[in-house]
Amino acid sequence: MHSTRKMAKYRWPILVLSLALLAPGACTPDKKAQEELHQQIKGLKAEIKGLQEKMDKLERGQQEILQLLHKPAPPPPPAAAAPPATPEPLSLGQLLKDKERLQGTRVTVRGMPGTVLVHRQTLIMRAPEGMVDVYFGAIPDTLTINRLTSTNLDHPVTVTGILSLSPKGVGNPKINAEAIEF
Repeated sequence: MHSTRKMAKYRWPILVLSLALLAPGACTPDKKAQEELHQQIKGLKAEIKGLQEKMDKLERGQQEILQLLHKPAPPPPPAAAAPPATPEPLSLGQLLKDKERLQGTRVTVRGMPGTVLVHRQTLIMRAPEGMVDVYFGAIPDTLTINRLTSTNLDHPVTVTGILSLSPKGVGNPKINAEAIEF
């Protein structure tokens, strides 16, 4: 009997603790903590939804990139494949008329040659509208330069080069020739 009494003595604290834990108010958190927990859960759900939207957007972008990579490149337009056509040479009158607009551009001019100044490597082209100085010293073909300076030019020549005007607007327009055909 002695042992049963001892057992009964230790049962009471266990029984009291069990009842305290089973009481309805003991296990439920207070309302304030419960509201905070619900707010945090809502915030996490919104964050998860935003991240899911970003992931969907990234996946759509990746799909578009993959589709573009799998498509063959379009062929170049036919105009780009063909070499540019050589423009018709301007007359000296057209050049002198539009010299301000054409300044600094590559021009091709056809006209009658005038005096060839060998020591200055200059050819003067004349027209009723005026004159144009052609500097031919920068042409890389020395054979052409030698033929130009030793030939009597009595027919039109075609000059291709960069047109420049004097800074003060006085004097003839100048062409730094890249090619001369005669």
